Amino acid sequence: MDGAAKFAVGGLTAAAIFEALRPNYAYAEQVPKDDKRLKTEVVTFPSPQGYETVKAYLVRPVEAKGKLPGVLVVHENRGLNPYIEDVARRLGVAGFLTLAPDELSSLGGYPGDDEKEWRCRQARSKEMMEIGQLPRPI
Repeated sequence: MDGAAKFAVGGLTAAAIFEALRPNYAYAEQVPKDDKRLKTEVVTFPSPQGYETVKAYLVRPVEAKGKLPGVLVVHENRGLNPYIEDVARRLGVAGFLTLAPDELSSLGGYPGDDEKEWRCRQARSKEMMEIGQLPRPI
């Protein structure tokens, strides 16, 4: 918020600027979570070269028979958030088996709030540096 304050001009407050820039996942949803055309589930798998296990969102068309083409949906720095889940569902509706892994699983995953997610990620990264699991910044 402090960073946005320096751009607050012309009657806009830092809070108004922040609210305008913050993602609103409800506006972006195109395929509802309970869409009857899809089978969705959260799966986990081991990450032997990483940290513990990885959580992923798996989507497949309900009516699919036999093998399906697959798509791996890779998120940006925000983790497996509602927008990424919706992208996976869109691809499922288009006939793809879709897996969207949460690469932030080892940091606690997406907590449901972008600000909280950033603070959690920063704290977890600091912890991992202190115990030697992540290199310290130069």
